Amino acid sequence: MSRTVIAVAAAVVALAGCQPKAGPPAAEVRLAAKLVDAGVPIPLDSESMQQIAYQQVQGMMFQDGLSPEQARQVLMGIVKKLEDDKPKIKESLIASFAEEFNVKELELLVKMVTSKEGAAIQEKIQIVGQKGSEQFQAQAKEAGVKALADLRSVWPVPPAPAPAAPAMPPGAAPAPGGPAPGAPAPALPN
Repeated sequence: MSRTVIAVAAAVVALAGCQPKAGPPAAEVRLAAKLVDAGVPIPLDSESMQQIAYQQVQGMMFQDGLSPEQARQVLMGIVKKLEDDKPKIKESLIASFAEEFNVKELELLVKMVTSKEGAAIQEKIQIVGQKGSEQFQAQAKEAGVKALADLRSVWPVPPAPAPAAPAMPPGAAPAPGGPAPGAPAPALPN
């Protein structure tokens, strides 16, 4: 009897060691990997990584005042780092999909992304999004013009400052009745 208990205990321990690690089901991981390979939500191809890196460098040029040569060096460094991190990025995206979606939802997404109809829908959604963005920008610009006009109607534009008086040469005396050197110019009547 004790041999049987020992054998069963050993079998349980052995089976426990063969079980996959805790985590999302394999089917979800497989489907999520298909989505990531298809470029959802972000493409991981070299061209897309270069575009992302370029956007980062543009911000740095503006914010940090990089020279064009420095910007090229930073761009190459970002692209290399992204390429090196591609497996980690992909793994993280797959885990996010598997965590957020169930198998049925992932199957539907894969069909949507990989079918001819799905590709057509995605293309049309981008067109609609672009048109919507342009319309929104136009409305925002119109709203800004109106808001500025409303502000100006209750808060008129102040008069332009008077031109600065030319600097007096050293040792020169001001004209009689004129302002002292360095004194502010008198206000002009409206």
